[in-house]
Amino acid sequence: MKPVIGLVSRRVSFTHQQRPYPRYGVAISYSDALIAAGAAPIILPLTEDLGLLSTYYGMLDGLVLAGGQDIHPLHYGEEPHRSLDQVDPLRDITELDLCRRALRDDLPIFGICRGQQLLNVAAGGTLYQDIHSQAGEDRIRHFQDFTQEWPSHSILVEEGSRLRAATDSSKVLINSYHHQAVKELAQGFKVTARAPDGIIEAIESTTHSYVVAVQWHPELMAERRDFNFTLFQYFVEAAQARQAAKASAGNALK
Repeated sequence: MKPVIGLVSRRVSFTHQQRPYPRYGVAISYSDALIAAGAAPIILPLTEDLGLLSTYYGMLDGLVLAGGQDIHPLHYGEEPHRSLDQVDPLRDITELDLCRRALRDDLPIFGICRGQQLLNVAAGGTLYQDIHSQAGEDRIRHFQDFTQEWPSHSILVEEGSRLRAATDSSKVLINSYHHQAVKELAQGFKVTARAPDGIIEAIESTTHSYVVAVQWHPELMAERRDFNFTLFQYFVEAAQARQAAKASAGNALK
């Protein structure tokens, strides 16, 4: 059996014959990368129903926190900055609940872009609501305006990290689509990569079996079969191990 990976959806605006037909969806690139790495991704609707969230969570061998809108700053004790962009309160509720369950139970997590930010907030950290307004003007450009599968800046990767194992290099090139970033890192995590201007580009837990997050979009570059795809492979391997342990525990109770 392939490990089941939860992908929390986002609301997608859609109109047909001038009538609104809002939808839930996830970018195809996430599911494609997970399937190629050997997983069975499922898309989860947004909800604040704790019973439904428990049902969703019970299906999972791993959780991907994908990219998307800004996270509302009230979740980390701040008021909205003037440069805060679009937020979806229901998505925040859904992902924070599932992420905290996963952290509690040591379920494998892979955070991507917003997902890194969400993970940090769920674990007690804070964010720059807008990098250039709050982290200083002397920053590199973190939101590229050219083709998404091409890199736009470099990152410096820390030794001894899962990311370093994937990259096998201290410096690699990544794409970039964000204006928020990790500010105060949550306890129990370490920084595993930074941009040349010091902005945090990757983190991982020091207390969980596999909780890794990156600020860029590896799913958009996974077809290259480079370190971006390797990150999905590492995550799926961790989910497979979780699935096997769960099955073994179930058999022991029979």
